[in-house]
Amino acid sequence: MNEKLNSGIDKTLSILEFISRNSKGVSLAELVKSVGIPKTTAFRILEVLLAREYATWDPESEKYSIGLKTLEIGLSGLIGQNIVNISVPYLQELSSSVGETSFLAVYNSGDVVYLYKVEGNKSIVTTATLGSRRPAYCTALGKAILANLPIEEADRIFERSLEKLTDKTIVERIRLHEEFARIRLSGYAVDDEGVEHGLYCLAVPVYDYTGRVAAAISVSGPVKRMTENGEKIVDELQSIGGMISRRLGYVKAMRERI
Repeated sequence: MNEKLNSGIDKTLSILEFISRNSKGVSLAELVKSVGIPKTTAFRILEVLLAREYATWDPESEKYSIGLKTLEIGLSGLIGQNIVNISVPYLQELSSSVGETSFLAVYNSGDVVYLYKVEGNKSIVTTATLGSRRPAYCTALGKAILANLPIEEADRIFERSLEKLTDKTIVERIRLHEEFARIRLSGYAVDDEGVEHGLYCLAVPVYDYTGRVAAAISVSGPVKRMTENGEKIVDELQSIGGMISRRLGYVKAMRERI
């Protein structure tokens, strides 16, 4: 690729990226100042973007915004993303860092379905296997998801009798709703021996490009180790969950508007 063409592509992408970061639109003057491209060059590029529907122009505000063609390309790429393929390297990194077992799961009709599992060097054996299901109300993974779904979904689950899998399983509707509220505030969920005796689990939600919860990731291990290292594990979970969400097209500002 010759240097002139490469420079033109770089300028075009810089303009698109700048416009995309400003949801209220940008003026030509703002764009030129921020991107550092001569006004005449920027105007020529914008004319092409307008003609190809990669940008739009509002004559009243005299501002440019992202066009439908740009959104179509972005969405088609996001829809084709496989959440497991995206998550694998991040979960491997997570388990390697904390030494415990990490999971990826999605929600389905009141249950969580385990899609991926990575064992760390200190992992203990759990009954959770790939493709298996567990009730969402008692797992950290399920609670991380349910807390971020419409309240009607949790109420639908609570219409039936909830089984106590251990003596620490929370099955009371009010207590669960209180826990969901705490999860929304803190950003993570806890399972303290609510599924298996001796097993402690921390989980965070994963969001997709629509701003809605798509899955959850977790770290599980023995109670003593997990509680001693809980703060570090939560920090790493939230960091990894954020990276996976961004790979799925999640934008925090979008989530806050929904």
